[in-house]
Amino acid sequence: MFESMDQEFASWLADAPEPDWTEHPVYSWMTPPGDRLEQLVKLAPAARPTCELALLDPQALSAADRIELVAALEEQKNWIEAVQARVLAEIDAADTSRLNLSQEAVSLALKIPLRSAQRKLKTGRTLVCELPKTLALLSSGEISERHAQLITEAAWRLDPELVEEFEDRVTERAADQTVSQLRQSVSRAEVSLDPATAQQRHIRALGDRRVGFQPADDGMVELPVLLGAAEGQLIFTRLTAAATLLPADDLRTMDQKRADLLVDAVLSGLPHDALPQLQGRRPSIQVVVCADTLLNLDDEPAHLVGYGPITAEAARWLAADESGTWRRLLTDPDTGQLLDISADRYRPSQRLRDYVSARDGVCAFPTCNQPAYRCEYEHIEAYEKGGRTCRCNAALACRRHNLCKANTGWQYRRNPDGSFLWTDDTGHQGTGHPPQRWSSPGEGNRSEASRAEASRAEAGRQSTRQAPSDEPPF
Repeated sequence: MFESMDQEFASWLADAPEPDWTEHPVYSWMTPPGDRLEQLVKLAPAARPTCELALLDPQALSAADRIELVAALEEQKNWIEAVQARVLAEIDAADTSRLNLSQEAVSLALKIPLRSAQRKLKTGRTLVCELPKTLALLSSGEISERHAQLITEAAWRLDPELVEEFEDRVTERAADQTVSQLRQSVSRAEVSLDPATAQQRHIRALGDRRVGFQPADDGMVELPVLLGAAEGQLIFTRLTAAATLLPADDLRTMDQKRADLLVDAVLSGLPHDALPQLQGRRPSIQVVVCADTLLNLDDEPAHLVGYGPITAEAARWLAADESGTWRRLLTDPDTGQLLDISADRYRPSQRLRDYVSARDGVCAFPTCNQPAYRCEYEHIEAYEKGGRTCRCNAALACRRHNLCKANTGWQYRRNPDGSFLWTDDTGHQGTGHPPQRWSSPGEGNRSEASRAEASRAEAGRQSTRQAPSDEPPF
């Protein structure tokens, strides 16, 4: 039987016409890479096989073709941004929840901060509904996402009836401009179309004045300040003038002198006792550090709440400040977890609030980084449903995410490792991990001798270790 089948197959193969392999998609890769690239760039981004661009070997291309490939990839990326904008606009339009929880859903899916998710949704809605020409340029790859964002943000500042004419003006040359060049065109169009006087525009801009807080590397932070031009120039001029009065043998740079003078002026000029309370205490910095580190027995990093890890030496320097107040937090020697505290009353005590603030540091939502002093104490399981006022049922939540569980279908729980698992109304999940502030078991460089010495020091302060009580043992 098999012999008969083989004979039939051989007969069919002999009579079959010669196939035209040039029509097969694989044949395209037998052509020179430069020729294939030329074919691809003639197509609109939406019609290009993106995988083919990705598979082109840059080493096989000429120098000119590599530039063509980079440009084609950039166009393809811009087209994908336009596709995503349309999807985001649909997500936003379909959101009927009271709190607009599509923001949280996008934040979890893309692993971006909540504000970034809000901006993406608003940008997508604006591009689709109000800026069709800008979206078309983005879809064709002629402008980048940064160009589109610049036009979109300007449209937000204009009266709705001016947006169409504004878009006509700025998109005329946008495809040939860099982002900085487009920014100038956008500014000119805004000034030309906005009927308000320059002073009125300045007054509106003054409403956006602010001081920011951005953690930087190596134990540093940036405090971006947006002020009126006159006030900002005056502050900088005075700092510069004051820096020139310092002794000539001062080895600090001019920038360092200005920074130090600013710190001295701000910290000396604000009366601490007159400031309002946050989380029940006057504004201050909070540092969590192991006792062994303070005793110079190891160099484990400390944690500056609202910033992150700082070096042991920096923590010891802060500890030497006589104006500081230290509260003791005991941890389980086996797990590194803070010892439990509990209470049967609804409102947490001040010490319990301090405890949860020190433990978690930020809002429990995975992509929200609101610091503890801007958050509220949260019962994970509602108190009226039997939830206790204790550390195992406690979390920090900013005002928005405190409302997230209220008849929205969203819920969360605290895991044994201290992380928080959130589940949205569609079943998608995301996990948030509070910043690590102290060493976990097995970490660090302490020797057995140093641990024993630390234990003896602790024993001298407290002869017996008491069981956890309703109040943290600070």
